[in-house]
Amino acid sequence: MKRLSLKLSPELINIIIAFIVVTIITIYFYFVKFDGNITGFFRIGSILQLSPYLNPNNTIIYQGEIGYDGQQFLSLAFDPFLQNPETINSLDHPIYRYRRILYPLISYLFSFGNQALIPYVMVGVNYLSIIIIVWIISLYFKSDKTFQWQSLLTLCIPGVWMVLSLGTADLLSSLFLILAFYGYRWDKPIVTGVAISLACLTRETLILMGLALILASIWQRKHKYIKPLLFSLLPPLLWTGYINLLNLPGKIRVKDNFGYPFVGIFNKFISLITGGINAKNIFEAYMFILLLTILISIFFIVKNRCNYNLIYKLSGIFYSAMFIFSSMTILGYYLDYSRVFMDVYFILLLTYNENHIPWKTGLISTSALGNLAFLVLHS
Repeated sequence: MKRLSLKLSPELINIIIAFIVVTIITIYFYFVKFDGNITGFFRIGSILQLSPYLNPNNTIIYQGEIGYDGQQFLSLAFDPFLQNPETINSLDHPIYRYRRILYPLISYLFSFGNQALIPYVMVGVNYLSIIIIVWIISLYFKSDKTFQWQSLLTLCIPGVWMVLSLGTADLLSSLFLILAFYGYRWDKPIVTGVAISLACLTRETLILMGLALILASIWQRKHKYIKPLLFSLLPPLLWTGYINLLNLPGKIRVKDNFGYPFVGIFNKFISLITGGINAKNIFEAYMFILLLTILISIFFIVKNRCNYNLIYKLSGIFYSAMFIFSSMTILGYYLDYSRVFMDVYFILLLTYNENHIPWKTGLISTSALGNLAFLVLHS
C-alpha cells in the first residue's frame, strides 16, 4: 500500500505558524489582560467624552488617562458618517481623526453597522492583518528559498502586538503598504496603485511612500507604474478636500508631532540619560535605540544592491526625515514611536542582500525581547 505524503508549501507553513501565534496572543489579551471585555483593546480613558454608542457600565475605562488612538477609531467606527453630533464631541481632533477613515469604515461595513459587533470586527481586522502580512511577505520571497521563512520575523516586531492590543489602524496601513511593495516587485502596477491608495486612506502620512514609489518607478524607468501611482493619490486628496468642506473642529497636529530637526531626538536622549536606572527607563532606551539601529541598518544593507533595493532606500530616506523632525509628542513614549515607525521594521525585512541576512534577521529577532516585555509587563 502506497504511503500518502502531504507536503506543505513554505508559504502555508508560515501562515499556519502565524495563525497559531496570533490566535494565542489575541486570546491572551482578551481573556487575561482584558478579562473578556472587548473594549479593553481600545485603551479608553476617562478624560475625553465617551462615544454615545458606548455604555460606561460595560466599558473598561482607565481612570485619569486621556486614552489612546484606539478610542478615537472606535468612536468613528460606531458612526463613520458622523450622523450623531456627540460623535464629534468624543473625538480629540475631529479633522485629524477623520482623515484616517478606512479602518473604522471597514469595521463598520463588515459588522453591517451592528454596534455590538463593531469592536470585535476591529480586533478581527488587526488579527487578520498580521496573518495576511506574513502571507504576502512569504509570496514576496517565494522565488528565493533563503528568504522564505523570514516572513515569520513579522511576529518579532514589537509594534505589531502593541497595535493589536490598542486597536489602532497601523497594522491595516502596513498591510496595504507591504502589498504595494509586493506589487512593485512582481510587476503588478494596478495592485501597487490600489494598495498605496488604500494605505493613504488608512494613514495619510503614507502618501510619502506613494511618492517614494513614484520616484523609484521614474528612476528605474518602470513607466507603466507612473499612471496608476498618480491616480492612487486622487482618493486620499479628494477625501482630504471633502473633510475641509465639513469645517470640523480640531487641527491636523503637524505642529504637535513635528518640529525642528534633531530637537526631539536630542530631548529623548536627555530624558533617557536623566531618567535614572530603572526598568521603565531601560526599556525605553532599548526600544528607542533599537528603532534608531533599524533605521541606520536599512542604508547599510541596501548599499550593495542599490538598484534592487531602491524603493527601500527611498522609503528609508522619507522615514528618516520623519524621525529627524519628530517631536517628543511622538518620541516621548515607546508606544507612540513603535507604532508610528513600525513600517521601518518591515522595510528592513523586505530589503534584499544575501550577504547581510544574519545581521538583518538577528536585529529583527532581537526586537522579540521588547515583545516579551510588553506582553508580560504592560497593563
